[in-house]
Amino acid sequence: MWRLISKALIWTCTVAFLVAGTAGLAAAKKEVVVGCKNFTEQYIVGQMMKQILEDRGFDVDLKADLTSMALRGGLESGDLEICAEYTGTAWMTHLKNEYTPEMGHMDVFEQVKKADAQNGMTWLHPIWNNNTYALACWQDFADANGLDSLSDFAAYCRENDGQVSTFVDFEFSTRPDGLPALEEHYDFHIPESHLKTGAPGASILGLKNKQAKVGMVFGTDAAIAENNWVVLKDDKSFFPPYDLAPCIRDEVLEEYPEVEDILLELVGSFPGGDQEATPDLVAEAQMVWQELNAKVDIEQMQPREVAHEYLVEHGLIEE
Repeated sequence: MWRLISKALIWTCTVAFLVAGTAGLAAAKKEVVVGCKNFTEQYIVGQMMKQILEDRGFDVDLKADLTSMALRGGLESGDLEICAEYTGTAWMTHLKNEYTPEMGHMDVFEQVKKADAQNGMTWLHPIWNNNTYALACWQDFADANGLDSLSDFAAYCRENDGQVSTFVDFEFSTRPDGLPALEEHYDFHIPESHLKTGAPGASILGLKNKQAKVGMVFGTDAAIAENNWVVLKDDKSFFPPYDLAPCIRDEVLEEYPEVEDILLELVGSFPGGDQEATPDLVAEAQMVWQELNAKVDIEQMQPREVAHEYLVEHGLIEE
């Protein structure tokens, strides 16, 4: 009888130990949901966040191919928990505010961070890649005329009565916060005789085919790296900054406070780290992202491969 009771006790203790062990493993499992949008740069940064978090012991469910509104909606509902969003998009589209040229990169970030704190979201320090409107030109044209910034370009236009062939999107040429406001801000004018317009993307093709001296691009377009174009620095902060910054639901940080340090490691690997933005740092970060985007759009690498290569090269994950 005692032998039977002893065996029963041993069996009960064993089962209890196994159940406790299983419960402990379940409790230790760390899971997060990351979202990204539906274009190259977002696919890459989504993979970067996924892979660095997985390297630190998280199970990551990556939801890709989302529109800006779907990404925001997912964060607000809790279906998504982490993303990398653009400061300008949050400030103007999601939070419904106006941008004024006096607001710098850090100003927009701080205002977004403060506003979204009321919505249960924490914004971490941005990557200063500023994927916004920009004007670019070929290297030889920039070198021949000493062009490095939009102030330089404006001075060149004034000296030449605006006779500089320039190609921009049609919408940008007419919208009040587009070319007309840019001309006023930097004190120059391109007459219609020297201004070409077209559908989105036409200005890139026009510049590539040398139909114009200067063309409108977005700050991290792959074509910039492909053609070694010079992106004229927005030294008077006209364009709204669109800097990538990790955005995290507060309950995730409450449960996993280490997520903040992990994602700040990623941010810190880009030019500027935790410093405030300067035109030079923005230009450097844009160049990094132009090259990353080019690996997908031109070299036909997969975003996960590009992300993995970057993280390994910067010592953020093991090979």
